Amino acid sequence: MEKSTSQPTQKASFAALLVLVTVIAVADGYDLTVLSAALPVILAKHEWGLTAATAGVVASIQMLGLLIGAILSGYLRDRIGGRKMLILNLLFFSIFTATVPLAPNAAVFGAFRFLGGLGLGGIIPVMIVLVSEFSPPGRRHLNNTVLLMGTAVGGLLAPLSGALILPHANFRWLFIVGGLFPLIVLVPLVGKFVPESPTYLLTRGADEARTIADRYGIELDETVAPMASDGKRTRSNALRYLFNRSRVARTVLLLIAEFFIMGVALGLTSTWLPQYLVLGGFEITNALLVSVTTFAGAIVGSLVGGWLQDRTNPKLIVVIGCFGGAATLLLIGAALQVAALVYVLVFALGFLNTIYIMNGFIANSHPAAVRATMVGLAFGVGRTGAIFLTAAGGWVAAAALPPAANFWLWSVALFIPAVVLLFARSTSSVPVAGAVANAPAVASNVG
Repeated sequence: MEKSTSQPTQKASFAALLVLVTVIAVADGYDLTVLSAALPVILAKHEWGLTAATAGVVASIQMLGLLIGAILSGYLRDRIGGRKMLILNLLFFSIFTATVPLAPNAAVFGAFRFLGGLGLGGIIPVMIVLVSEFSPPGRRHLNNTVLLMGTAVGGLLAPLSGALILPHANFRWLFIVGGLFPLIVLVPLVGKFVPESPTYLLTRGADEARTIADRYGIELDETVAPMASDGKRTRSNALRYLFNRSRVARTVLLLIAEFFIMGVALGLTSTWLPQYLVLGGFEITNALLVSVTTFAGAIVGSLVGGWLQDRTNPKLIVVIGCFGGAATLLLIGAALQVAALVYVLVFALGFLNTIYIMNGFIANSHPAAVRATMVGLAFGVGRTGAIFLTAAGGWVAAAALPPAANFWLWSVALFIPAVVLLFARSTSSVPVAGAVANAPAVASNVG
């Protein structure tokens, strides 16, 4: 297809889109981490009667919302499109985050976190697929890590906001800020500036697909056949493709790795890290500031990791990050009495945080015809891991173990995916260039 839009204009259009979705990811990362920032104060003041164990249950309830939200989002995206799904997710999570201060007891607090999680759960999967589709082929890993870096920035802002706000104001302000910003600012911007997926529109036979593809410089795959309005055929073919006899082992290994990698990212970094530091002798404000360095490290590490993934074996970068993260957790446990060293090690833990480069690897190592399905599966399994590991984190915090043991136990959860990924192929057995057209045909031969 001959393009009428100039290349600089196409680049500018994509750059504006990437900036907007990255800001959305910042709001996502803030909300994922805000409970971690507020938790030491909630436990110290016995707000809502919460203990470490029951707080772990509440955090796990939020993770359950994230899991269900990711599944529902993938299901509904095939019916209403990624743009509408993104708006719906933003509305849901922002409303139920802003209303947390109204909770009269622990049960309602947990319900609000669950309902907010339903919306939060689908935001990043939808945007990963969007960025992968709109990115130039040679920059997909880097652009996805720029997007996911936004969650690290948001994760940094939550404990930083806690360190600034909590000495002077009620912790509930952390949730009010996290809910009102996306509701008032981001929802209108998405409605005005985020385009619908050209691939989605093409499967609906919509002429607008070619207009959007021209504006962003996307080569449309004209072999993508229109599907039924319920989207069932595409999902069925994608699942058959992923679990074909020649691919099932790779798919399962990637999902096992995602279970632990996302479980550590959400269960430790985004929930329990400040409390473990408090148990290790840090003051609450200092523990929050140490947590800030985790996300600062993740911002740098995600950019470096994405850049390396575009230039070398992307799976190898994830494996190195997992092994390095496991070793760093062992060192943090041994260094709790040396505050300056803990700052350095926690920064290193963030730098090696593999969730950002892992999700980019999963998205970009699968062809477009199955990408949304695989990303949805990975997020569903990963958030299942987050549910279990977040709850386990609460049990660990309540067990009165030696402070170092809290970190040593978590190191095991990063060592496992490092080993698992060694046995997974780096790419799909079908070349990406031809897989979009061939995925349904391949799938139809699988009994």
